[in-house]
Parts: sequence; structure tokens; C-alpha cells
Amino acid sequence: MKQILKMLIISFVLQVFNVFASFSVAATFPQDLEYSLYSDVLIDAGYIWQINSTFHPFTSQLPDSNKSNCSSLDAFSWMNRYLNDYSCKSAKVHKKTVDGLSIIMIPGLGLAKQTGEASIYDQMAMQPFFWTEASLQNNWYARLYLRFTNEVNSLPHYTGIRRDIARIGLNTGESDQALLGYKNKWAQIEYGRSREIWGFLASENLLLSGNSPPYEKLTLQLNYRHFTYRWFYGFLESRVSSDGLNINRYLAGRVLEYRNKHNFVMSVGEISVLAGPNRPLDWAFLNPLALHIEIEQNERENDVVANHSNGILFINTDWMVNPSLRLAGSLIIDDFQLDQKDRDEGDPDPVGCMAHIAWTPIKRHLGVTFFCNYIRIGTYTLPHSYRYTNLVSRGEMIGHPISNDADDYNLGIRISSTYRLLIEIKFGERRWGDSSMLFDPYKSQSGSRHGSFPSGHVRTNKYLILKSRTIPFKNFSVGIDSHIDLKHSGEASVLEYLTFSVRYQFSFLIINI
Repeated sequence: MKQILKMLIISFVLQVFNVFASFSVAATFPQDLEYSLYSDVLIDAGYIWQINSTFHPFTSQLPDSNKSNCSSLDAFSWMNRYLNDYSCKSAKVHKKTVDGLSIIMIPGLGLAKQTGEASIYDQMAMQPFFWTEASLQNNWYARLYLRFTNEVNSLPHYTGIRRDIARIGLNTGESDQALLGYKNKWAQIEYGRSREIWGFLASENLLLSGNSPPYEKLTLQLNYRHFTYRWFYGFLESRVSSDGLNINRYLAGRVLEYRNKHNFVMSVGEISVLAGPNRPLDWAFLNPLALHIEIEQNERENDVVANHSNGILFINTDWMVNPSLRLAGSLIIDDFQLDQKDRDEGDPDPVGCMAHIAWTPIKRHLGVTFFCNYIRIGTYTLPHSYRYTNLVSRGEMIGHPISNDADDYNLGIRISSTYRLLIEIKFGERRWGDSSMLFDPYKSQSGSRHGSFPSGHVRTNKYLILKSRTIPFKNFSVGIDSHIDLKHSGEASVLEYLTFSVRYQFSFLIINI
């Protein structure tokens, strides 16, 4: 009798768990293919704030995937439908896979051509791709994003290696995402290749941006009501130092987020860049609740003599003040000065800041958003005395592509039409100095933190940016991106280019294998 009662209790607990889990699964939008771009536009205009978060790309709760606060006459509704189309397909996948395996697939082909004095590739770029997400028994999932091309510089955040031998005109390919995971209402654990994106924008954030190369990582996320705690530990790369040592580089991070799922998001956290000769996994940083400053000050790293680490603090806020006005900002603090002696000597805290204002007074048949952005990353904010703890991977910035020792401001207007056309016009000025890691991503920083900003010979570029996206018919999109130099000065200050791209994609489902 006791055995039967025990089995009934266990069965009841498992059934309750499955019920809660089935209502907690969420679809993660692809980062590319305009999903992140349209998410940014909709958030600026005051939509989809129920899924707005510090973490990108967004996840959409499947029970709410068919709901929309865009009216049929709204100029932004076509972008919302584009996102909802993926959500609804994912909802169908998860609904049918309580006891089986279902898959959503998005294959496609892109073509791109770039010209201009600052163009980074010359010939027509072919860009076939394949995105797929599989769901097993509702809570287990796998995600794979494959890309191929004949021009490695034509794809964003691409780090595949060019090969001497081409296949059907393509000479390079990579898995931008390749991961396995499990998630329910309260927790998510994931291992594989992807990237962390933290901030109020889907790509160009201060600390962890969408422009970063992908890396293998283990991720843990805990959810409780309006709070989310996220931790990850990833392997960036191995590099050979000038003295022949093999330097292993890692990235770890933890962040606590609050969002009311209506009009406000705030988060605070930190990341740690770890490096050292043949450095193994560090158990101290594998602790999801350990803080960088405590580990560093108490010498808990796995070789305090040979290994090095650097921690950067992160604060982010995002507020939809009213249905038309959005205010957002991020702050990073690198190498916080703990000792009063350093402060007495005038050494500042290396910081970076980023602010964004968007005002959308018109939303009906024509959507109009006015916006302005400001970013400033100090001369000594990202490079460090041990060069391999810089915030870079594979020679590319993990944070904002503007790098350090630079600032940028811009003002613009974005227009969305019910004819599935998005146009953006932006005017701004960028400055950067001699200490920018754009010239040497692995440069070391030493000496006093005093001096002018930007440092040394300052490059300036006043620019006009024109962008457009349109979907003239289903599954087919056309894009134009141009950077027009209005005035520039200094060595290597030319940024002018024009990129024209087209893409065809379609999606289909394989249900309950």
C-alpha cells in the first residue's frame, strides 16, 4: 500500500511539473534576418514591451504569441507580424511535441554588394544560410545556425576562416549558433556556441554586443516573477604569445535583471575576462554566485602568479516614459578604484556610457520616430596591462564596435510605412584617438591614466547614414545601408561605403517525428 501511495505521489508531482513547464516555454527569435532590427524599431515605438529585456535576442512567451498591441492600420504592424509569424510557428512546434520531436527550419539565400572608399569586400557576396530550432518533449531544445559565403567580410559577426578551395563558389562557412538546452518556467540551462548580448539594443551595446564573434559557453538562467538572474562561462580562444606560450582566454558573467513587463527594465551585473598560459577552467569563476572583486581580492583564481583577470561592472536601464517616449542608458565601469591613494593621485575610474532617446509622435498610417544617441568609451576603459584580458576575441570587439578612446553622437529620423517599407536617416559625428583598440585589439595599457580625450592624433568623421528595409513580397527582402562622409580629418578617417543586399527565405515545420 505504501509503495502504491508513493508511486501516486511521484506521478502527481511529475504531472504538476509538466503542466507548469508546458506553459513556460518561450520561442527565441533569430538574431539575424531582421528579427533583431525590427525588435529595436518596435521597442522604440512603444510596442512588444511585454518581452523587452536586457538579454537579446528576445524570447516570446508562446501562450501570448498570437497577441499583438498593433492595430491593423498601424504603420508598424507589418514588422510585428514578421515577428509573430516565427512565434506562431514555434508555438505550433511546442504544442505538438509533448511526447515527440518537432522542428522549425528557415533556409535561405542572400546576395550582397558593397562599394565605396571604406568598403571591406569587392565582389558579389553569396550568403546561403540555414536556421533551425528543434523541440523535444516540449522543454528540451536544440538550435543551429549555419552560414556560408565567398566573402568573409560581407556577413556581420562572422569569423569563419577562408579556405583555398571553393565549393560551388563558396570558400568559407561556420556555425554561428550550435547549442542544446533545457528550460521551464523557473530555470534555463544551455550549452553550445552562441553569444551573450546585454543592453537596451539588439546589437551595438557597450559591454556584450551582437557584433561579437560566437563562443562556446555554459549558461544558467533563473526566473522568479519580475526578476531574472543570468550567469555564463565561456571559452573565447587560444592565442600564442610573443614568447611562444599558449594563452587560453575565457569570459564569465553574471547579471540580475528586473522588468515589470510593461514599460521598465533595469539590470546590474559584471563580466570577467580571464587569461593565462595553458589556463584551465577556473572553479572560482564557475561559481554562479561568486563576484569578481571577491575572487580577485582574496586570490581564489587557479594560478594567481601566472593567470590574470579583469572585471567590468555593468548597469542598464530602459524606460518607456509614456506611449511615445523612450529613455535608455548603459554604464560600464572598468577597474573600479578601491584604494583612496589612487583617487588622491587623480586616477579616475575608466568608464563608458551610452544613452538613447526615441520619440514616436505618429503611429498610424505612417510611423515616425525621432531619435538621438550618444556614446563615449574612455581611453583606458577597455585595454589592460595584461593584453589578453582585453574585451576582444578573434581580433574583434566583444563590446561596442566603436572600441575605446572614442565618442559618437547622432540624430535621426525613422519612417515606417504600411507598404512594408522602413527608412532611417541619421546625421552624426565620430571621434577616435591613437589609443583605440581598433588599431591593435590586443594592445596593453600601462602608465598614468591622465591625458586628453581622445588621445594623440584625433580622427573625426561627420557622416550621414541612410538605411532602408522593405519586403516587396512574401519571403523576399531588400536592404540598403550607406555611410556618407560629409567631412573627415586625420589618418584612416574615411568611413564611406554603400551596401545593397537582397534575401529570400522561407520557413517550414516538421511536426511530431
